[in-house]
Amino acid sequence: FKECQPHLSYLVKELKRNDKNHDLWHSIWVHCNDSRGNAIFARDAGRWHPVDGPPYLREGIPGSDPERREGLLYFSPHVFRQGNLEGFGEIAREVREAIPSGSRVCELYAGVGLLGLSALLHHGKQADAAAAAEEDGDGGSIRGGLRWLRCSDENPENARCFDRAVNSMPKHITGRTPRKFQ
Repeated sequence: FKECQPHLSYLVKELKRNDKNHDLWHSIWVHCNDSRGNAIFARDAGRWHPVDGPPYLREGIPGSDPERREGLLYFSPHVFRQGNLEGFGEIAREVREAIPSGSRVCELYAGVGLLGLSALLHHGKQADAAAAAEEDGDGGSIRGGLRWLRCSDENPENARCFDRAVNSMPKHITGRTPRKFQ
């Protein structure tokens, strides 16, 4: 990373200078791979260096209401992000609606947990609606959210993004007390 200076600093300044509306760049990271071979990216997370901006890109969990702050997905350069999040949101809708209420869900190769977290939120909101209907005397027929959710992936950065996402969701849905991150 140090070997890239001062040219990297000049490049970043130029990129930001040309972004007059401040809406082109969320953040700027550099990846330094000096290993032999033709791999573009090294798997070592220490090769990524934040240069400017926040460390995570945040997007709403599919099915969430941004006004109600129901949860966010977190992405860093170390993790895979769907190129078509809107289209994948439709897949997430189909998956979450196919999972029966009260299920135990284990999502393998979960990435940041988009499918599992979408299902957790969906079933938690249905449980809230059922509880409200019972209080109103409407006799809600939907019971509980998901019994539990496990998401698994080999990339350790996915677990950090998943943990941040869970902690951005309402406590009554996740059962976790939200934590503040630096």
